[in-house]
Amino acid sequence: MNGTAALIAVLQVLIVILAVGGGWWLLNAVTAFDDHDELWARSNWGYLVQRVGFVAVQVIGVSSLIGQDLNSWGSLVWVGGGVVWATLLAIVGFWITDWMILRTRATPLAALNTVPLSVGLVRLGFYLGLALVVRATFIGHAPNLRTSLASVAVFTVAGIAGLVIAFHLHTLVAPGNLRAEMAAGRVTEGLESGAVLTAVGLILYGAMAGDFTTWPESLAGFGMALGVAYVGLYVARYLIDWFVLTGECTLRTIHAQQQRGAAALLAFLLVMVALPISAVVNLYVE
Repeated sequence: MNGTAALIAVLQVLIVILAVGGGWWLLNAVTAFDDHDELWARSNWGYLVQRVGFVAVQVIGVSSLIGQDLNSWGSLVWVGGGVVWATLLAIVGFWITDWMILRTRATPLAALNTVPLSVGLVRLGFYLGLALVVRATFIGHAPNLRTSLASVAVFTVAGIAGLVIAFHLHTLVAPGNLRAEMAAGRVTEGLESGAVLTAVGLILYGAMAGDFTTWPESLAGFGMALGVAYVGLYVARYLIDWFVLTGECTLRTIHAQQQRGAAALLAFLLVMVALPISAVVNLYVE
């Protein structure tokens, strides 16, 4: 690596750091409460996981652009544009998750610190899934700039739609009124729902990361991955229930009795199952 390439690489990283720091400072400035009090003095986990998710979209989303085209100063424009795009999507994601989880308008900025941990966990899961979708759209090459930008926009929207549909399907599978339970602050429901969204994002990442081919082929691969994600995860969910959650701990008792340790294990295993599924999907699509 020559001196110019090293300088460009440093500047790419610096752009991301400045964007994350600037976003963190700005959100603290526009809210009616102080981050120091909420995060460090009160240990407000519900607020913390939302902030972590927002940063994850910015950093993970643009990470595939870091280290690319180090011989071109124009790569800085791509990284800068990418982090702005990721930040805007994180803001939109905040509105989407309020509607998706609570069926309400966006929570006022002044009330972000009142969001329960259960809802914050689902928002974190959505943000992680969104981050993977955004990252995937920046990987690979397209025949021309117009197709490249169009594919980023189309597959970002498709990925967000896939995440929203995944949550809706989960509300149909989960016992009881999932939205009401999470709004009431029940953490186990939030853990599982957040894991489902992250896992779906992982599988979609496997379908979307790579060079653009043709619209029919790319969309068909995306649709196949979405179907595999929905079916595969719920098959895995019941297999985990049968072979891992033994004794007095089942999918039903986890939520009925708020067994947080078992819910955390279930969430972890769902994401782990998504990793090999994502790898297989990526091989098939390529």
